[in-house]
Amino acid sequence: MSSPELLGNPLILTQHLIGAASYECISEDEISATYQIRAAHQSYTDSSLEVVAHRGHGHGNVKHWYKRVDGVWKLAGVRPEMYWVEHELSKIFTRPGNEE
Repeated sequence: MSSPELLGNPLILTQHLIGAASYECISEDEISATYQIRAAHQSYTDSSLEVVAHRGHGHGNVKHWYKRVDGVWKLAGVRPEMYWVEHELSKIFTRPGNEE
């Protein structure tokens, strides 16, 4: 997620709003959580962050898995599920094969 092609790109800013959480205990050392999410993304034309190149907002759910490792809870997995998007989300992230 933090690679330069995704959220690690310094020309991409995001805001993630999370709500409506539900949790499931899978075992003593593993739980899952499902959250309702709205993720707003903007890409900019250059490092001044003055001109917005593209906007893209996703709405849906995201599932997280957590595992306890040596007594510490750690994030073990993430699965987003988008129900609808606004604007041009596909133009924000430039991974090969993500072009329109």
